[in-house]
Amino acid sequence: MPWLAFHNDYGLVVSVAVMQVDPGACGGYGGWATHGWWNLNPGETKTAIWTKYDAAYYYAKASNGAWWGDSTGPRVYVNPYAAFHSCVLIGTSTWDVVNMKRVGVGSNLHNTHTVNLIP
Repeated sequence: MPWLAFHNDYGLVVSVAVMQVDPGACGGYGGWATHGWWNLNPGETKTAIWTKYDAAYYYAKASNGAWWGDSTGPRVYVNPYAAFHSCVLIGTSTWDVVNMKRVGVGSNLHNTHTVNLIP
């Protein structure tokens, strides 16, 4: 199954959240699970998830407010205060709503697709 990793080419710490297909855990909520946060120091790479599907979504933010996403991408709840594991339509009024960006991870079972977070 393909893996999705992130590399921080930004000069500050970057935090990453992801969304992936997970009909077993989130079937009643659109079939998409959300997870966060992976904190990456400058120059660091971390593997976030594996998936048996060829696409996932991500949102990243830097400590200075810079962000990576897609203003037209799916809107997702993320907990701005702590690590979270949820479903796409679940959140509270204290959580942020962000737009995620699609990333193709491929279908090679031994593939790792790395997203480079650059300025």
